[in-house]
Amino acid sequence: MSGSTASAEATPPGPVPDDLYTNAVGLGCALEAFQEARQVQAWIEVLAQGAERGLPAQWEWTYQHFTIVLDYYQEQPHLLDPHLPHFLRQLLAIMRANADRPEILHQAAAFTGHLVKVRQAKVAVRHFPHEVADVEPVLALLSQELRAVEPHWETVNVLLLWMSMLILIPFDMSRFDSGQQALTLKRRIYQATRQCLRVANRAQDGAAMLASKFLTRPEIVVELLPEFFDWALTLARDAQAVNTAKMGALKALAAVYKQGKRHDLLAFTPRLLKAILALDLKHNLSAWLRKLNLKVIQRFGLIFLKARVAAWRYQRGNRSLAFNLQPDQSGMLTGQKENLELHPDDGGEDDYDIPDEIEDVIEELLIGLRDKDTVIRWSAAKGIGRITNRLPQELADDVVGSLLKLFSLRESDGAWHGGCLALAELGRRGLLLPQRLKEVVRVVLKALVYDEKKGSFSVGSHIRDAACYVCWAFARAFDPEVLRPFVDQIASALLTVTIFDREVNCRRAASAAFQENVGRQGTFPHGIEILTQADYYAVGSRSHTYLELSVFVAKLGNYLPALVDHLIEKKINHWDSAIRELAAESLHNLTPINPDMMKKEVMSKLLKEAKGSDLFAKHGSIVAIGSVCFALAKDAQTKGQTLQDVLEPGTISDIKSVGSALVEKLSLRMTGGDMLRQAVTSYISNCSKAKFPVHQDQTVELWHAILTENLSNSDPMIQDQARAAVPNFLSEYLKDVKSGELLLDKRDAILDEYLHELDSSELHRRGFAMALGAFPGFALSGRVGDVLKKLIKCTEITPSTEKWAEGRRDSILALTSIAQTVGFSRDTDGDKLVPSTVVRLYQCLLGGFNDYTLDRRGDVGAWVREAAMSSLCSLTLDLVDLEADLVPEICIRDLMPRLAQQAMEKIDRTRGLATKLFASLLYHDKQVPGIPRAKEVKALFPDQLDMVTFQWTVESETFPVFTKLIHFDEYLEKVLVGLVVSVGGLTERLVKHSSAALFKELDTMDGTALNRFAQATLTVLRDNHKVDRVTIPVLKFLDQLLTTSHFEAILEDETHTFSFELLTLVKNEISKSGDPQKLMLSCDVICALLQSHDELTVKKSLVQLAIFLCHKFPRIRKVTANKLFEALLTFADRTIVPEENLDEVNTLLSDTDWDQSIDNLRPIRNKL
Repeated sequence: MSGSTASAEATPPGPVPDDLYTNAVGLGCALEAFQEARQVQAWIEVLAQGAERGLPAQWEWTYQHFTIVLDYYQEQPHLLDPHLPHFLRQLLAIMRANADRPEILHQAAAFTGHLVKVRQAKVAVRHFPHEVADVEPVLALLSQELRAVEPHWETVNVLLLWMSMLILIPFDMSRFDSGQQALTLKRRIYQATRQCLRVANRAQDGAAMLASKFLTRPEIVVELLPEFFDWALTLARDAQAVNTAKMGALKALAAVYKQGKRHDLLAFTPRLLKAILALDLKHNLSAWLRKLNLKVIQRFGLIFLKARVAAWRYQRGNRSLAFNLQPDQSGMLTGQKENLELHPDDGGEDDYDIPDEIEDVIEELLIGLRDKDTVIRWSAAKGIGRITNRLPQELADDVVGSLLKLFSLRESDGAWHGGCLALAELGRRGLLLPQRLKEVVRVVLKALVYDEKKGSFSVGSHIRDAACYVCWAFARAFDPEVLRPFVDQIASALLTVTIFDREVNCRRAASAAFQENVGRQGTFPHGIEILTQADYYAVGSRSHTYLELSVFVAKLGNYLPALVDHLIEKKINHWDSAIRELAAESLHNLTPINPDMMKKEVMSKLLKEAKGSDLFAKHGSIVAIGSVCFALAKDAQTKGQTLQDVLEPGTISDIKSVGSALVEKLSLRMTGGDMLRQAVTSYISNCSKAKFPVHQDQTVELWHAILTENLSNSDPMIQDQARAAVPNFLSEYLKDVKSGELLLDKRDAILDEYLHELDSSELHRRGFAMALGAFPGFALSGRVGDVLKKLIKCTEITPSTEKWAEGRRDSILALTSIAQTVGFSRDTDGDKLVPSTVVRLYQCLLGGFNDYTLDRRGDVGAWVREAAMSSLCSLTLDLVDLEADLVPEICIRDLMPRLAQQAMEKIDRTRGLATKLFASLLYHDKQVPGIPRAKEVKALFPDQLDMVTFQWTVESETFPVFTKLIHFDEYLEKVLVGLVVSVGGLTERLVKHSSAALFKELDTMDGTALNRFAQATLTVLRDNHKVDRVTIPVLKFLDQLLTTSHFEAILEDETHTFSFELLTLVKNEISKSGDPQKLMLSCDVICALLQSHDELTVKKSLVQLAIFLCHKFPRIRKVTANKLFEALLTFADRTIVPEENLDEVNTLLSDTDWDQSIDNLRPIRNKL
């Protein structure tokens, strides 16, 4: 046993995570047995042995793992049952034996409490010991714990549960009084129960369970029950009592009325009901108090009525599966036969005795169905079901009628939800009779599509979910013949929710209800076929259900009209624009199934909505009109027809007028105009793809004017949609309708307009640059050079356009798009790009790497750099695939180091893109010519590099690889620029990994390599003079570098010029600078240079530091003094200051108040 104990103390069980404080996550009901039983047994034994030797030091570790292991079984607690009795007996024995040792007692109670929590008290308490001899000790232990200043609630809870089992002994409890206590045993239990009902922890639940068992004993009913009811009512009425105390009283009342016998409680019930109703707790702010209030009232109602199963209830067929599968004499399955016989019970309809109080109870439950909290509505629905089951048919029908009144437009969404829950409860209990089905189905169908907008969100998903539950309950409650008249309605409604509901939980609920009906009813058309496609996982993707599943279902049976009607009535005018757009796409996909219905019925409805005043409906219908037109055109083309052949002239005229109506009514410039701009842009794009017959019409000019306006809109979504519409529009309406030739005059006018607009503003540049990039190849014929020249100019930074980073980004992307559209060639004939133009294009894109524009949003130049990187990589790979000789190698030799620099910089997104593009060029199927040291660089990457799984944005993965490029002269300077920006950055994670990678490589360098690295560092500082983005991180980097031993050999070489050159560059950098950060960083570097063996460098450094000591900023003076003092101590082996003066200098530096005026400090500085 010692071996198992040691194991329990030393190692966690298999499934427990290493992190002790990780919350256990359920395994989705995938476990088959309690696999850790031996481990848990070992832990309990550790506790038992601790009772003898004291708890081990790692006890907290043991308990933590015990709870984590058990929490894995919260979804399948029944797996604990084979071991639960043994565990509980052991733990309670430990508690019994260690009543005088609180530490052991509380730990055993903690173990027991967690077992009870996982398996639930109702089940676990059955396995508690119930010997008569335990009654007095357990009660004494409970009393002792309750007298403590801070009772241990887990211990109290376990003792209460244990006592609830012990008091079930079938003897009068007065026989166990020893006479040694002032109070009788009954009174002591009663007082302990009352005390625990006031607490605000789980012990309150244990006290309620004890009260339900104790107060319903025959002798206690007479002696203490009336007193308890008075106490509970007094506590509930007490305005000074906290809500938790009132909750304890109500929990106990509900538990007693659930456990007690009707004849014992009936006499108290009218008075209690009246008192509880007078409290009016249904308006209390506490949801739990309102729920308990409703639960108590429900229990009162059940006591008023005799326990019975309603004789009139509807029962479906046989519940035996084996009997259902036996054929009758006609060969039909017996389970399909309707059984509408009434099942008489011992009384009959005349035996009902319904007191007047039942009306009040039902009224309270109906009010509870309207509550704002779901838990209260759910409790009320179950109460309605239980009480209706004991009512005569006539009164039960009145209850159903009252429920149906909840489905009114005057009622809140809570009432609709509560009504659905109540109907489902009645249905599954057989309390909804077939004659009521017509009314019930009607309201359920309304609930399935309930969706009300409130502000920026909508309510209704919980109602639709509950309505699916009602349909699920119908499948289990009614015979197929009873539901047959409503099958088509229910099936269509469930499928529309399954496919088109916005919320995934509603789609899945509808799918489950449909599946239940298919399985139990067997009358849903094409049910099995649909279920194979519309399962739990398939309906998880909204785009999949709208665009693919809808088409599959529409081809089966007669579901198409219902699906289309739902889209037109509920989704085209939906409050969420994403749903409206998906609905339009869905109509496009459904059109080929029945084009006639779409062009006659659907199109007329959409045109009507487009003329209405509802903004959402107008937006959705305009988008849908274009989508359906395009679908009709494609369908007509397959039949050798055109759109004019399938649409009536009047319909064509109405469709054509959609855009003009918006312009005439100024709708695009009013509130909601941006939304309509998106809609009309989509409409123009789809009509263009549909070859809509307006070629010789002014409508073309109108559409072009709308697109032109939208290209300069401030909303990026409108700009993007307009850009996407331009190529479709130009491809159709920039050609002669008969000959198909390019209309040059019209093309030139559009091109000139677009090129001119590039200089208007940044918004214009963004929109029109994107549009030019989207031009089809034929529309650029003869003008490619003009367009490229203008766009290249737009990528340059000028004083007036310095902040137009997004404009430069979109110009770069447009250049790339045009190059890919027109293609490449060595010949100068045609519009394809020749090598000289390709080189010019590369130079322009390489210039984008230098864009570090900053504004209030941060480094917006990163967008330009990313666009330049992506464009260059894309162009290079296209050229390599076409003809490798077309790739300008000189540009590639410049590109790769620049990419490496971006791969080392601080923005994760930019760095990740650069590293991936670098590897893409390096590992392309066809070798990219001109990559410097391609073979050696490729060797730096991991073997079998997976471009997909490699973590390109993770510093710990990329920096160790790319930092090694500093060993190659071709990459050194560019990589160093990116590296020092990261090493001298602000992000802890970035600084940590970049510094570690750099210093690891420096450790491997010999003298020659270090000299090369030092010269490269000077070059970086020299080339970026006064560029704070680089120089501030470089100064931080230099401080780290000089204070380590890496440059020791260089600094000790008196003939080496590095230290003097560095000092000169630092002095030039801070010349006339007022930036305190830069000045303090330069002070760090200059102090570090005091270790140099070059006397001139040391002398000049001291001069500069002396200047700092009288700087106009007091903070600079103080920092300089401190840093100089530290440097003199650190480099004591160097004769920086004559040894005889060192103590005096240090004293002056440390004791002087450097916050004094400069006039007072100057003599001190001069003395130094």
